[in-house]
Amino acid sequence: MAPWGLIGRAQVADVSEQTVFGFEPPKVHVVTLKAVDINVTVRGFAARVDASLTYHNATDNALELEFRMPVDEGAAVYKFEAVIDGRKISAQCLEKKKAEKIYKDAVQSGHTAFLAREDVLTADTFHLALGNLPGGSQAELHLSMMMELKVKTDGAVSFTLPTVLNPRYCPRDISPSQHTESVARTGNFETVIVSEAYTFGINAKVQGGHVIARITSHHESLNVELSDDSMSAEVTQDSGGFKPDHDWSMLIYYANPYKTHIIRESGDRAGTGLMKDDLVMVNLHPEFPEESYSHRNEILFVVDRSGSMQGDSIQSACATLLLFLKSLPTGCYFNVISFGSTHSLLFPGGSQEYTEETLKKALELHSTIEADMGGTEILQPIKQIYSTPPKPGYARQIILLTDGQVFNVDQVKELVRCHAHETRVFAVGIGDGASTALVYGLARAGHGRAEMVYQQDKLQLKVMGLVRSMLQESAQDVKISFDVDPPGGIKLIPKNPPIIFGGQHLIMYVRVPTSTEVKSITVSGVVGNAEFKNCYSGSDIVTIHDEEKTLHRLAARAQINEWQIDNEEDVVEDMITLSLATGVVCRRTALVGVDQDMKPVGHNPEMHPSQSPGGWLFGCSSGLHIPSYSIAMSAPPRSAGFSFGSMSLPLSAQPRSRGSSFGLLPKSESLAFLQNEARMYLPMCCQASPRGLASFGSKRHEPSASFGNCLQEASCASAEMDVYGDMGEEAESISEGHSPVDYGKNLMAVVSLQKFDGSWILEDAVKITSLPHSLLAGATMYKNETSWATSLVLAFLETKYSAEKDEWALLANKARMFIARCGDNLEALMVAARKVLAEN
Repeated sequence: MAPWGLIGRAQVADVSEQTVFGFEPPKVHVVTLKAVDINVTVRGFAARVDASLTYHNATDNALELEFRMPVDEGAAVYKFEAVIDGRKISAQCLEKKKAEKIYKDAVQSGHTAFLAREDVLTADTFHLALGNLPGGSQAELHLSMMMELKVKTDGAVSFTLPTVLNPRYCPRDISPSQHTESVARTGNFETVIVSEAYTFGINAKVQGGHVIARITSHHESLNVELSDDSMSAEVTQDSGGFKPDHDWSMLIYYANPYKTHIIRESGDRAGTGLMKDDLVMVNLHPEFPEESYSHRNEILFVVDRSGSMQGDSIQSACATLLLFLKSLPTGCYFNVISFGSTHSLLFPGGSQEYTEETLKKALELHSTIEADMGGTEILQPIKQIYSTPPKPGYARQIILLTDGQVFNVDQVKELVRCHAHETRVFAVGIGDGASTALVYGLARAGHGRAEMVYQQDKLQLKVMGLVRSMLQESAQDVKISFDVDPPGGIKLIPKNPPIIFGGQHLIMYVRVPTSTEVKSITVSGVVGNAEFKNCYSGSDIVTIHDEEKTLHRLAARAQINEWQIDNEEDVVEDMITLSLATGVVCRRTALVGVDQDMKPVGHNPEMHPSQSPGGWLFGCSSGLHIPSYSIAMSAPPRSAGFSFGSMSLPLSAQPRSRGSSFGLLPKSESLAFLQNEARMYLPMCCQASPRGLASFGSKRHEPSASFGNCLQEASCASAEMDVYGDMGEEAESISEGHSPVDYGKNLMAVVSLQKFDGSWILEDAVKITSLPHSLLAGATMYKNETSWATSLVLAFLETKYSAEKDEWALLANKARMFIARCGDNLEALMVAARKVLAEN
């Protein structure tokens, strides 16, 4: 496996004595991947990624290769270069159709050329093509991009390098032609598969005026060399190297990540448009009034129960649902929507008021949740929600949990955008390879927030952070004003004020004439009945000079993202103009380069124009990797099919049932992906020919394994779930009523005992604290025994789960409100409760 669909030495299983579905196995070419080198430079809240990919065409023939690479949805891809046998070729950003024609004409005339363009349906996947790589030659591809980094709920600045491209589910109403980009392909392709080891190096530099507290990672073992003043760091992978079966990430903890940070990047005086002026990046955390939280919300919890959610993902989602249900404020309305190939509502008639009875029904659903609903038809449940108007007087909020493996991202975003005036959308992407285009795109279109979760135990923390933002009243009449000298000439990018949430990292870009002094920046607005106003001095601005114009290109990407969500025809020319001026690729442009100095390659029979306009499209998916075995399957020349990374099925190949094996259905049946969207790791392969090659495999099959067995192995077994989510044997002991539980190690067990009104009874306090009933009952005087018990549990949470406070903060608020309603003195009870726990 390699990131971004890299190409390696071709090898498939020996299938010379067999055919699959009656078709002969394909020819195999040899392209040896030599090295992958990634250099990351982080400056404050922006990162630049430079990737170098070196491989060798070991055949005697020129080859044309295509592959895919996953990128972050907000990444600004702006530079593509190739070095072929010492000759450097630089790509130019052009209008897409023009770039594709240049590439096609160059390849057909025998010149080496390359092309990079964004996927037509999702902004987190790029298509790369290299045509006429001469036989025996070595090629280096260099790709550069900028990424915006934000402070996450846990205070970390998270950098993630996408290396996994999971299979994407294709809904019934998406035709194959909608997600195949064959216009630039010039010949018949063969599959090549990585089987040999190659070097994979990742180096990172962190700098930019912040004191670094520490640098760590979700998965990686990193070597971190911190400078003496802690203002910079060098980060490398340890000697064990990086195994690209997951996204590479690092977490940077600054000493004060919430401090306002304003940077002014000088423009290119010889540039045009945006690149000519200076660009100011504003990083701040606006504060809202305390009373900005409201209980008048209609909250819809939408949980992905497709097959790809099996295992840790669905267990974490289940535990998160429990925490969510217990944290809801009284007086709100709620519903739970489950979706897969179909969808279902906890309350089919619409959202219900949050009461003890409706909570009980929700907990009954929670106890039965499994990843057993097939594919990922996310559009239909969202349509179902919007088919009913919001509750009068209540703000409707959607919170979505998904691994985001779908193709119809634009359809879903457009639907959300059309209803953003009445419904906010918050989204959480779970696991490596989740679609950032879907998760961040929905939140942007729905005026909400989004989080990506790569470590399952962080899911509750991040979801509850979103819930707190969700319960805030929307900021209205937001104004961004600037005190500048001379007046005028200031432009906000994008032009519409951003969506603001109290305490959350807000990034804004401002275009400033080179001769203009910025004296102050003010962010103001109204939340509920209260005004807020945050002022920032121009003296805090730090001026930098960056030849790569990182901030300029990030601002361009932010504007392009907004335009692509608005999807209005009258901005197309502006989008193309901005893209060409900055080099940042958008859906309407592409990067193309041609080696004009190379002697044209002679006609290669393997590269003649395709005689099969129909067919399957294959890309290289680094999220698909099985090192030991692969079967190549060829398809009829005019077969209509569709792509899921490097794996594709014909129209007729669909799950017959929800069992563990796959069947074949008539073409008239709906399109669907592998049963339960099994997350498979296949050998990474190059773009296949229009004849339609596919590779399937299984991690531990011997070469004699059958195709059917491979598919059967790929399907996922049903995940066993319980009321307490991912709690293992201890959860089982709770549900069955035996074997004591260590409540000091199981937050969900404590949460599960809280009553609807926010209280815990004394018997529960005895279980949780492990203190005698007689001691707790006689410890102090109180008006209400349940108030005392609730105070004890709150003190227990403070003591045992202080690090997880953000997860239980909302349910603790419910508990405090219960005590207040009982007429007891909260402060006095908490002092007494802390004393009892400290002394015992």
